[in-house]
Amino acid sequence: MRTFGSTILPVALLALTACGPTPSAQSSRMEGAPLSFAAQPAEIDAQAKALTELSHRIVVQSTIKGAAIGAAVGCGLAVASANASHCLTAAAVGGAGGAVVGHVTGKRTVARRVEKVSPSAIVRTLRSTNTQMALVQTSLPARLAAQEEMLSHLEMQRATGAIDAISYDKARAKITSERKAIATSLIQTEENAKQAAANLQIAKRQGQTGLDWHISATSKLANEAHSARSSISLL
Repeated sequence: MRTFGSTILPVALLALTACGPTPSAQSSRMEGAPLSFAAQPAEIDAQAKALTELSHRIVVQSTIKGAAIGAAVGCGLAVASANASHCLTAAAVGGAGGAVVGHVTGKRTVARRVEKVSPSAIVRTLRSTNTQMALVQTSLPARLAAQEEMLSHLEMQRATGAIDAISYDKARAKITSERKAIATSLIQTEENAKQAAANLQIAKRQGQTGLDWHISATSKLANEAHSARSSISLL
């Protein structure tokens, strides 16, 4: 019986802790198909970390920068607003053409300032984040199943006396640590997505239009991250 245990445990621990593929291979896996049932901890951890980084990028891109809407900067912006008398007077010196140019320039400046965040940049990052989220959602159940199988082996070995309490605790702690790392990434992703949605709501209240889809998409990302986190038992 001791021989059986001494053979099974190293194999079991090796399956749990073996190094992942080379960086180039790992990158390829992250961009392509989901992990296999025997996926290595380093791979699923890398996927979760990439998800966190992408969701943080959305927070940065959705953070409002610049002056408030309606701040008069130069004659052009003043002409575009209701308070344009002094600029119109100045424009008369340079001729009607100058006033028209100033008016057009002012309207363009207003449009730029109303766009508090870049919707196109956020869309690009959201697409990448959603792709990464899909990979994690697909890979996570298989990884958790592999861990549960490992836990069953450990329980059997402990019950039969094939391993001692110290070896059992170490192996179980590795699984717990891996799960905590993935859960932490998903929690952070959820928080980032909620913050991004809140930032976009602020931009909308300050006058920017066309953000409804972005707000909905970031909220959906937060819900998906929460759901994935809820599937992880921390033992």
